Amino acid sequence: MPARPRLNTSTLFLASLIGGLGVLALYVTLGFGGSRLDGLFEVDVYNALLFGAALVVLARATLVAEQRGAWLTMGAGMLCWSFGELYDVLFIEHTSVAAGGSVSAADVFNLAAYPCYYVALVLLARAHLRELRIGMWLDGLIAGLGAATVGAALILPPILHAASGDVSSVVVSLAYPIGDLLLMMFALGAIGLTGWRPGAMWLLIASGMLVSAVADSTYLYQTATDSYQPGTWLECLWPLAAILMAMSAWTPVVVFQRRRMKSWQMTVVPTLALLSALGVLVYGNFGPRLTLPALILAAATVLAVGAHLIVTLRQNIALLDRSRRLSLTDPLTGLGNRRLLMSDLRLACRTAQAQEPRQLVLYDLDGFKLYNDSFGHPAGDTLLMRLSERLRCAVDTHGTAYRMGGDEFCVLFEHAPDGDESYVDLSVLALCEHGADFLITTSHGAVTIPHEAHDPDSIMQLADQRLYRRKEEAAARRSAYAYDGEQALPLGEHDRSPLAGATPEQGAGDRRIRRQPPF
Repeated sequence: MPARPRLNTSTLFLASLIGGLGVLALYVTLGFGGSRLDGLFEVDVYNALLFGAALVVLARATLVAEQRGAWLTMGAGMLCWSFGELYDVLFIEHTSVAAGGSVSAADVFNLAAYPCYYVALVLLARAHLRELRIGMWLDGLIAGLGAATVGAALILPPILHAASGDVSSVVVSLAYPIGDLLLMMFALGAIGLTGWRPGAMWLLIASGMLVSAVADSTYLYQTATDSYQPGTWLECLWPLAAILMAMSAWTPVVVFQRRRMKSWQMTVVPTLALLSALGVLVYGNFGPRLTLPALILAAATVLAVGAHLIVTLRQNIALLDRSRRLSLTDPLTGLGNRRLLMSDLRLACRTAQAQEPRQLVLYDLDGFKLYNDSFGHPAGDTLLMRLSERLRCAVDTHGTAYRMGGDEFCVLFEHAPDGDESYVDLSVLALCEHGADFLITTSHGAVTIPHEAHDPDSIMQLADQRLYRRKEEAAARRSAYAYDGEQALPLGEHDRSPLAGATPEQGAGDRRIRRQPPF
């Protein structure tokens, strides 16, 4: 029989908290146990669940070193919240202090929990989320702002209308909804940072904070409108929020990795947030007047969506530009490729005139195959990059260099002065190189546009014919002489030269050939 999984202490404690929450839910919804158990459930069970959840989070910070600061801060916030709730039940509820609405120690404890939550979320985000795009940060901000805008428009007006007492009481009464709105923003923002694919830990944290914000907002709204009744389903939401955050503390951590998002996933959040902000602004014009926080949040949502649109547009433009460069550039040498040459050549055919002709020169390296076979392909690539840079520098003021592929190059000159071939000679010289054991020369074919041809296919065909005519002539000359350093020898004595006229196998066997590439 397979071994049963062992349950650790944290799992058993969380299970007991969930069981206690279930019993509390039965009590508040079905009246389980009757009114004689009101004190047990409303005081003992309720506060035991809050303190138990806080202790579970603090135990995680104590026993596990990883992200200890974040969970210690989270646990401290939950403990402050628990003390505030206990103080309220023991010393404020059903007293004149509660009726007068003055500031109490319970308010201090409860409000101290909010900054602890915010700091804990920031610490966890820094530790768990990697390779975040700016668009994901904006997604989280937009989602939080959109939700906070709707909440501020619906919840703040009755709270402001019912606010009374001295200045401190009014400030504290407004601090709760503002803190809840910020909590909602942080929770949705955390999920947005994961690309809307949160792992179990982040989903539990965000769910707990959202439940807490909804419970607080509902309670404040019902209190402001005199519709609050104790002993309803609302009493279960606060322990549920605490237990969800306690469960997140012991959930295995999965470091978020960047994932590709579909197009609808990238647009749905900004679209919904923008619609919610516009809906709130329309609601403020035709319904009750918007409060200042709601108006600020709506404007911030619209600005955040606009920033998201600008960032997305810039990223798409950069992606298109990079794709265009890659499609028109030779990846080895950085010169333009055949596709770019044909595009520029078509433009040259349309713009070249008899008074201002253009010239296309096609090049082919002689001896490159033997060099590649002798020294290896990496050395051949290095040679191509070196020659390409020299060609680019040689023609930079006269035209544009391209690599056709292999050992073929091309230059499209902007001008073709009559009787002046110096710029062509410089380009040919840039593609030649020799050393003690190798010789690279270049054959070329030139065509003047539009005198000799006026369409790209004809130009390329004529240049290719002239190139190979020169190549054949050079091969005929090499058949009579072999190159050995600086001395030309008759063909019958070419065995004294390590490379010239030798096959790759013969060259590789000569002891004078260096096996290291000549850099």
